[in-house]
Amino acid sequence: MDYLDYFNDDESAPFRPDRRVVMDRSNPLNDFDEINFRDRFRMYKATAADIISLLETRLSSDSFRGMPIPPSLQVLITLRFLACGTFHHETGDLCGVSEPTVCKIVHKVCKAICELKDDYIKFPDAAGQANYKVEFFEYGNFPGVIGCIDGCHIPIKCPSTADSEEYRNRKNWFSINVQSVCTPTMQFSNIVARWKGATHDSRIFQNSCLYAQFEGGQHSGIILGDSGYAQTNFLFTPYLHAVTPEQQRYNQAHIRTRGTVERMFGVWKSRFQCLRNTLRFEPRRCCIVIIATAVLHNYLKQHGCPDPQMEHRDEPDLPMVEPDNDRYGLACRDAFAWRHFSQ
Repeated sequence: MDYLDYFNDDESAPFRPDRRVVMDRSNPLNDFDEINFRDRFRMYKATAADIISLLETRLSSDSFRGMPIPPSLQVLITLRFLACGTFHHETGDLCGVSEPTVCKIVHKVCKAICELKDDYIKFPDAAGQANYKVEFFEYGNFPGVIGCIDGCHIPIKCPSTADSEEYRNRKNWFSINVQSVCTPTMQFSNIVARWKGATHDSRIFQNSCLYAQFEGGQHSGIILGDSGYAQTNFLFTPYLHAVTPEQQRYNQAHIRTRGTVERMFGVWKSRFQCLRNTLRFEPRRCCIVIIATAVLHNYLKQHGCPDPQMEHRDEPDLPMVEPDNDRYGLACRDAFAWRHFSQ
């Protein structure tokens, strides 16, 4: 009967709720020296402090389970996740918050960063386009260029929706296909992050506001894209079979100049490792994270933050099929190559 005595004694004891364990919250700005902070956040401490100042008026010290988290710590938690792509519990351990809290904070701060998109991601005006033409020509010897366009697949977890297979790209993993246009200094001048992984690059561009602007003659210049795009009078693609000397020179200049956007993707992903790892949010939230990292990328470039070391290069995303090119677009390319690359 000993077990009955134990049971009765346990029930007769006064109820004492488990003591709540509160993790100590650290402040990475104070806890790490400059080198260790840069290794973990991919930026200088002063730059992180500037980003905090930029965002803290947009963030409140919301109470998570009765424990207010200051905006500065919310921003640092988000920057840590974006920089390292670690699971939320690892990010939370660094700053002393729970995994669910990290998830809420990341989403909240990324939305606040996205509100700054129009301030830091801008397609150039007439004066800017004139400058871009000079800078692109000095770099790659291709005249008239005001941007280079490409698509980039960001891996996401399999969505739990009926259209999940539409996110499976041709490499057989789930992704968001992100359209981006870059500047000569490897910044984003345009970004579209809402299309499913199975969507072709050319379709994304043809359904974009930027395409309509070019069609309407709002921009003076051309953009360069790979052979996955349809050749038009404002988007120039390489020759698949360059035969004449001018076509070969055209391709050489095209490849060198358009490589700017691929290098931009490399720097972007190296700085924000979450883009290389699988984003484990629903697709809508993944798109918010992607846009937020693009805004931060431009902010860091504009404020002189050095590019991180390229850890590895992605395999080139060669187009599966060549899109339909109309005769007018092909004639524009031939005339352009003859006019600018015949000698």
